[in-house]
Order: sequence, then C-alpha cells, then structure tokens
Amino acid sequence: MTDPDEKVSSGQASGARAPDALRAAKEPAFWHQELHRVPWCVELENQADAIRQEILGFIAKFRPFMPYPKYKIPHFDSLYDNTWDAFPLSIFQGEHIELSKAQLSMNIEPLVRMFRSRLPRVSGLISGLEQQGALRNVFVSRLIPGSIIHPHRGWTSEFLRIHLCLQDDPGCSITVGDETRTWKQGKLLAFKDGGPYPHSVLHRGTSERIIISHDLTVDYLSRFIPELVSGAGAQSS
Repeated sequence: MTDPDEKVSSGQASGARAPDALRAAKEPAFWHQELHRVPWCVELENQADAIRQEILGFIAKFRPFMPYPKYKIPHFDSLYDNTWDAFPLSIFQGEHIELSKAQLSMNIEPLVRMFRSRLPRVSGLISGLEQQGALRNVFVSRLIPGSIIHPHRGWTSEFLRIHLCLQDDPGCSITVGDETRTWKQGKLLAFKDGGPYPHSVLHRGTSERIIISHDLTVDYLSRFIPELVSGAGAQSS
C-alpha cells in the first residue's frame, strides 16, 4: 500500500486551543499510511480495480444514487451545498441515517439487500467483518463539481472512516483539521469521522469524485494499529 494520496497543504492553527485540541495535538489528521498493517485493508486495496469495475458498472445500469441526508450543523444551515449523492451497502450504526430513523421516509434495509445482491465482490469483502460487528456504514458516495461539504465532526468516535477511491479529480480535496489531501483512484484514504478534528470537502474540479466508504471500529483496528487508541505515533507523510 504505497503512494498515499497527495498532501496538498498543512499548517498550524493560530490562537488558543480548546482542551480537546490540546489532547489531540499529537494525533494525525489522516491514518491511511498505517493501513498496510491491517490485512483486510490490504485486501481491499488489492481488489481496487475489480471493485471499481463492479461498482461503476452497477451505477451505469441501475442509477442507484440518492441525495445524502441534509441536516443543520454548527455555523451552517445545511451539511453541504450543491449535490452530494450516495447509496447504502451495509448496516448503519452511529450515523445520521441510523440515528434519524423516525424521520426517514423509507426503509433502507431492502435497498441494501438488493444492492448487495448485484455487487457480489463488494458484498463478499464486507460481509465477514460486518457479521463480527467490526464494520458498519458502508456506502458509495458521489460528489459533483462545485459542491462543498462544510466543516463538521461525525456522530461517533467509535470508527475510522476508510475511503477507497473509485474515480478521482485532483480538484476535489478533503481537509481534516488543518491538513488537506486529495483522493487517488485505487488508493485508500482514512480519518476519524467523529474524531478530534472537523473535516470538510471542496470540489473545485471538473468531474465526479466517487468513493466507497467503510467504517471500521477503532476497537478492531487497534489490534493492528494500537496508536489509534492513544492517538500518537503515526506519521502523516
């Protein structure tokens, strides 16, 4: 798992730090550089080309995307501007779509079963860890040019969010804390969705960015990456 996605920029935030920021001072913003220590993640990246072909073929045939849920976040009336689409592929836990079941107008479980039946490679890869309770919140996400996902933190700190990029655009970037990176097709990118740093996405490019996102529990990953619990020790190069 070499050639991690390009680091666009990084820097020190000015001003006084809140207590949680002080505790997180040594914690990396991104964690994908450590995923070579996790056999499941190595296999995910090894199968990247086949996964990409399966999912993009499914998208072309069935057009499964739905608007990602919009909700208010601190300082913004909506989580994102313009267009952010997704479709679910797993059980959801500790996420907006799961925490807001009473407000949803549809039951996503039949959709998940139908989508998974048409994506056998993806389903086979995620089923084992899902049954163990180590993997949740798998979805395919599409962001179109001109879209913005505003700075926010996820709903729970129990997971590390791992993206496999299926289609990149160098003009689409993600910022976690004060560090900005881009996705690269066939490569992994990982961060703590509900971790100490807010994250945001800005798409200044010209083509769609498509990724498949997986949440692996910190408890499971800490067997391979103990630093995930302490927050220190990983390098963000």
